[in-house]
Amino acid sequence: MLGVAVGTAALIIVLSVFNGFENLVLSLYNSFDPAIKITAVEGKVFQANEVSSILNKRNLLFSEVLEEKVLLKYEDNEYIATLKGVDGNYKKLNRVDSMLVVGDYFEDYESNNTAIVGQGVAYYLSMGVGDIMNPLQVFVPKRSNKHLLKTENAFSQSRLIPVGIFGIQADFDATYVITSLDYVRELLERTDEVSAFEIHCADKEMEALQEELQAILGDGYQVQHRYQQHAFLHQILNSEKLAVFLILTFILVIATFNIIGSLSMLMIDKKKDIQILSNLGLTQRDLQQLFWFEGLLTTTIGSIAGLLLGLGVCWAQLKLGLLQMGEGSFVVNQYPVAIQAKDVIIVLMTVLLIGALASWIPVKQLAKRVI
Repeated sequence: MLGVAVGTAALIIVLSVFNGFENLVLSLYNSFDPAIKITAVEGKVFQANEVSSILNKRNLLFSEVLEEKVLLKYEDNEYIATLKGVDGNYKKLNRVDSMLVVGDYFEDYESNNTAIVGQGVAYYLSMGVGDIMNPLQVFVPKRSNKHLLKTENAFSQSRLIPVGIFGIQADFDATYVITSLDYVRELLERTDEVSAFEIHCADKEMEALQEELQAILGDGYQVQHRYQQHAFLHQILNSEKLAVFLILTFILVIATFNIIGSLSMLMIDKKKDIQILSNLGLTQRDLQQLFWFEGLLTTTIGSIAGLLLGLGVCWAQLKLGLLQMGEGSFVVNQYPVAIQAKDVIIVLMTVLLIGALASWIPVKQLAKRVI
């Protein structure tokens, strides 16, 4: 009973911790990724008019985005990053202005030559914010120049004044510099072209809206909802959770061998009593059911006790933060925990199934020998 309880508690606790980490990682990505993203199947950019008219007819909140890889130079430091130009609706989609750790949002200034920079980019360039005398230099290949032998003619050069530094997630912080869409279009010599449309909608409407927009726009556009944008990440998280569940299930199977041993010893110890009951009319089937229910009762009590123990530990971690990760080790100081009802049901059904099978094996074999 104790072995089953410990195994059940371990399953609940580990799966809840995995759920906590999964929710934490996805929340970091979801704070930057839009609910739905529209890109071109071929090429990096496409004309915005057709798509924007469709989205406007549906009264959707969306932002036009134009991205390009650029070379950044600040004093003697250089770094390759992604310059992301956005319009006025962008901060309404993900509230990026609330994720600033230093400075202000670039739209708070009249000039188009202002930007907010990821913490990672700022770190590699060793730069701060608001230094007008030392602006951030931006280099990008000229689209109109076909001869790139002379570097002075091969690149378009511009200047940006970093007015804020944002902190979202390490991948984004070390990649993006966000500025106005007009500035990026002027730099890249693109008038009404975009790299993507980022659309806001409720999570419950996300998949249905994605399928509807894909049907309207056709095969020339790729419409992805939030889970499809990082499909590989979701696959990794789910496969890791499944692998841990299987490993702990095998450990639980080993623990249930205690049930096989205890039932075997019990039937041997009660051999004389079984013989007396047999003379009074006890059949082999009755004997099998009797000891099978004995093993099933042991498993049920152990699984319920383990379930309560595991849920109690998870609750204590949520409320009290018993197990800490250490200051500065991650984005949270304590191990995140998220209890899901489906995990509780799956664990309970798994334990009861394993216990039922483990109880039936010795009962079926020894009942023939005892009677």
